[in-house]
Amino acid sequence: MTKEQEERLIEEANKRELAWTKKRIDYNNSWPTQGEWNSDNQQVLDDWLKNQGVSQLFETVKLTDEAQEILFRQPKLNKLLSGVVDIYDELPYRPDQGFDIAWRSLEIFMNHQRNIAWKNDSDKTPHLIKRTINDMVMPLIDVEAGVKDMWEDFLADIPLSTLRYAIMRSYIEHDLAINEQLERVSERAEKTLTKALYDDIKKKYVFEENVKPTADVLRRSSLLLQKILRGEEVEVNGHRYQMAFENRMEYVLSCVLYANRCERFHGDYFSPFKSDRATLDTYAFSYYLLEFAYIYLWTLIYRHCDTQGIGEICKLESVQATAKMMQEKLKAIITEGKKK
Repeated sequence: MTKEQEERLIEEANKRELAWTKKRIDYNNSWPTQGEWNSDNQQVLDDWLKNQGVSQLFETVKLTDEAQEILFRQPKLNKLLSGVVDIYDELPYRPDQGFDIAWRSLEIFMNHQRNIAWKNDSDKTPHLIKRTINDMVMPLIDVEAGVKDMWEDFLADIPLSTLRYAIMRSYIEHDLAINEQLERVSERAEKTLTKALYDDIKKKYVFEENVKPTADVLRRSSLLLQKILRGEEVEVNGHRYQMAFENRMEYVLSCVLYANRCERFHGDYFSPFKSDRATLDTYAFSYYLLEFAYIYLWTLIYRHCDTQGIGEICKLESVQATAKMMQEKLKAIITEGKKK
């Protein structure tokens, strides 16, 4: 690219940002008479949904006929459901805010489980993530093999935008302004990937904490991470690695979802859907986090109800069917995003 071409791109980007700055100011100054926020980006999503013959990308886990009586007798779970249904009010346009609610609900549930089953255990979120995988999901998989298949599908179909985010947060601190009290994502990534694999990836792509990688390096490293999270055996710097299922689950929950939650609450945050950069890929990124957190929550709730003998709020088949429907829609929007 010539210097003149670079200058033209910068000029065009500045014009777009200036126009969107005005749009945000106008919305601020005319609210509430203007009504809800509307943009070309939302129209793109509307058009896609219309072409698919659906009104939403998201699906809900259907509850059983017994759920009313069970929840009435379980005030903690009933309160949890009151938060979960708030998710639906954010859709289809704000899956990022839906994710915030889903993650908050997941943390509430994990602490509820700790108070019942692991009273003297740590209440730190990364620890509870690991504990729920090892003590709830893995035993469920032992008796319900389809649960592992469901999560393998989630791990196999991570959007490239989410993989790029994972690489950036695992290795790069460039432009990352997060509260100093938060545990560094890179430390959690090193633990879940193992230090050997983490270091080999860092050496292979010559990652430096304060230097943003080139687009090509970010793409290639993201595709390698894609293979790793799919459970494939990979060779990095002459060493062979194959990541265990539970470690792959922990990496996505701890180093992607939890990292994003912390960044949105404590970091240097720019609204993703009030930006000229929002695309179908932006929606795919946030929907993936939302759907992963939502299905993980209902998987844990099902296991909790089963082991505690309190009845079925939802059937496992409903959780699996909902996951499959959401995954099919997400695959379709990812494919459409690649065409743009």
